[in-house]
Amino acid sequence: MSIHTMLMVAATALLVFLLPSPCGRLLRDHVHARGRARSLLLLPAIWIGYVAAAFCAGAAYLALRSTMPAMIETFTWLGLVVLMIFVMRSQQRRFVNRMADNDNLRQSGTIRTLGQIVVEAGRPGLVLALLAIFLQTAESSVSPLQFLSAAGIALLPAVLVAPLLQLLIAESVARQMLRVRRRNQASRKPRTRFIASRAVTAGYRRIAA
Repeated sequence: MSIHTMLMVAATALLVFLLPSPCGRLLRDHVHARGRARSLLLLPAIWIGYVAAAFCAGAAYLALRSTMPAMIETFTWLGLVVLMIFVMRSQQRRFVNRMADNDNLRQSGTIRTLGQIVVEAGRPGLVLALLAIFLQTAESSVSPLQFLSAAGIALLPAVLVAPLLQLLIAESVARQMLRVRRRNQASRKPRTRFIASRAVTAGYRRIAA
């Protein structure tokens, strides 16, 4: 595999890892509630989940190349569609994953929390996205095993760096989401009044009075 292709794999994988995800939300919530130093303990679990997802994607790529080599071009186009869907769903999570002012985490043991992080990091959607990256960047002149070996080397920096970047920006992202929530606590419709942080109409206030 050429250096250009390896850089493409690393850059694309890094962008995929940095997209909004359940794993990123858990890391953000832990940083917001417990601090950056204590959240460092979650990074190994995220790395394990990412590596597991990469292994599953690599195994799927080998299976496709060995059992259906004539369909690789079709799978390459399908992989592009999968990547587009993955990006769109990740952007939707940006608006779904809200935070409360008094954001509290569920009380759970350390082992259970780390297990949840591993599962969220190695989710099936990420496996499909990595498989799509392999299909998009594979070179026909390189054997599948050689390609996966080079792709694994290219993925390693992205796997290590992505959670660190998410950890560094978690506090600023949490503050931004809280500011957005405070600006939009209720509806801005005309003749609407705020009572106990909830919006009700003027007619309802007269009835309640």
